[in-house]
Order: sequence, then structure tokens, then C-alpha cells
Amino acid sequence: MIDLLRSLLAGEPPPLTADSKTHVLLLDVDGVLVTPPEWFGVRLRRENADLTRQFFETAFHSASTGRSDLKDHLPAFIAALGRSQKPDDFLHEWLESENHPDRALLREVRTLRAQGWRTYLATNQEAHRTRHLLDVVGLGAVVDGHFASCAVGHRKPSPDYYAEVTRRLGLEPEQIVFWDDNAENVRGAREAGWQARLYTDVGGFRRVMGLG
Repeated sequence: MIDLLRSLLAGEPPPLTADSKTHVLLLDVDGVLVTPPEWFGVRLRRENADLTRQFFETAFHSASTGRSDLKDHLPAFIAALGRSQKPDDFLHEWLESENHPDRALLREVRTLRAQGWRTYLATNQEAHRTRHLLDVVGLGAVVDGHFASCAVGHRKPSPDYYAEVTRRLGLEPEQIVFWDDNAENVRGAREAGWQARLYTDVGGFRRVMGLG
């Protein structure tokens, strides 16, 4: 992962060839639009690392590709953790602990939308957090829609994810401008023909997107 990150940073892509009238902007959420001081999964790993890893690799993966409802998996997971919470309370703790939007970046996204950019979320999420991000965190007010993995049926960096999103947009791959803080996701998007950039900070985003 470190080597992939270095290679992406070293291999600076050419300047964007994009126009708000013909291109769309896709943005990752975690680590880009939302940056909490600590991810809930990290907290859970301190409680039980093996159990948490198994949960995210199986139950959460299923929910985040739309194959199951996360709430159906929570009672057994909560009990295995030794907690006594109800599933709704556990989920509320999870979602609110990560309710930390990057307001500086959101201001830039609003500016781009005012310039005519259509903007969408491109994120690996299950359905409950997707709704929370849109309605409670407030991301729904700054995007035109979303391509959460639970709705697409595939997760980044699967080639199927990029292919399906491209199909739904009805655009050529090069008309998609994509930002993600995960190097593997960026590489997968570039291989799919998207104009993908590795997100590091708001300043870099502003520069590449022509905001100064």
C-alpha cells in the first residue's frame, strides 16, 4: 500500500481536461468529505480485533454491496462484543461518532456546483450510513446524488464498480473526475479510464479543480 501510494504521488497525472458542462465530479466520503478524529471501526478493534475484522470482512461487506441489511447482522455482533445495547442504539453511536464533515472542502464543492459541476458521492457504504450521510451529516445538500456501493452492487476498487457507475452516468470514462484518499481506489479508477486524483488536502483539491 505504501509503495502504491508513493507511485501515485510520484506519477503526477496530466492536468485535468474537464469542463463543468460535459464532465461530472465524483467524491469519496471517508477521509475526504468526512474526517472524524477516530473511525468507529478502530474503536471496535480495541475491544476485539479478531471479531471486528471478521465482521467487516463478512457481514459489513454483504451489507455494503446491497446483499443484506446491516441491522440484521448487529444483534449477534453486539452480543459477541459483550455489549448490551439495542441495535438501533449501537448504530446511532456508530453513525454519530463519524459525523464530522470537512466543512472547508464542502465550501469548495459548493463553489464548483455553482459553476455548473454535477457532483456525486462515490463511496463504499451500507444503506443506513448512506442515508445518514445524506440527511444528517448534510452531504445531500451539496451533491446531485450518490453511487454508494450498496446501491451499485459492487465496492471500489472492483472494476465492476467503475464500469457500473460509468454505465449509469451515460458518459465516457474520461468525462468522470474522481477524488479518493485511497490509492488502490484511485488506481482502479484510472485503469477504468476515469480522471482520478489522490486526495490529500483541500489545497491540492482547489489547485487541480481550478479554484486558486
